[in-house]
Amino acid sequence: LSKIDSGAMKLNKMRFDIVEAIFRTIISFEQKIEDKQLDIRGAEEMEAFFVDGDPDLLGQVIYNLFENAVKFVNVGGYIELQTYENKGYAHFRIRNSGAGVEPDELKLLFERFYKTDRSRSLDKTGIGLGLYIVKTIVTLHGGDITARSVVGEYCEFEFSIPVISGTTELSLLDRK
Repeated sequence: LSKIDSGAMKLNKMRFDIVEAIFRTIISFEQKIEDKQLDIRGAEEMEAFFVDGDPDLLGQVIYNLFENAVKFVNVGGYIELQTYENKGYAHFRIRNSGAGVEPDELKLLFERFYKTDRSRSLDKTGIGLGLYIVKTIVTLHGGDITARSVVGEYCEFEFSIPVISGTTELSLLDRK
């Protein structure tokens, strides 16, 4: 975190399949997914999706977002995943069913040490840095992240990063 805040964090950019990182993350949460009887939606439609970025840092972004989705989804609920390209940006969206987040709290989610009252009761171990780190890593990649929610229905995070620099074609969509 101190390297990120001081600007000393350097990206180790390379071309990699972000869907592979998503699948590795899903597998790492297999037991929690089974324990909560979750329906993972969208993964079966995902195909290879190549991006230009730091695979370790973007893997951390995916892990943190998935961890929050698993933590705050209702038992028997769903987590929905999607990747797509639009206007020169690669997008990753994750939505979970459940309590959602109050509208006035959405803009605060990415602040350092911020935790909603609901998360304090559900998450005794977190200190409110996960989404701050996520936003910082996405910003380092020249991207953006947003949160949307409907209380009592869902919470959704979506981040985007630029398509491979220096290309005009959508070559990052190399399909296997």
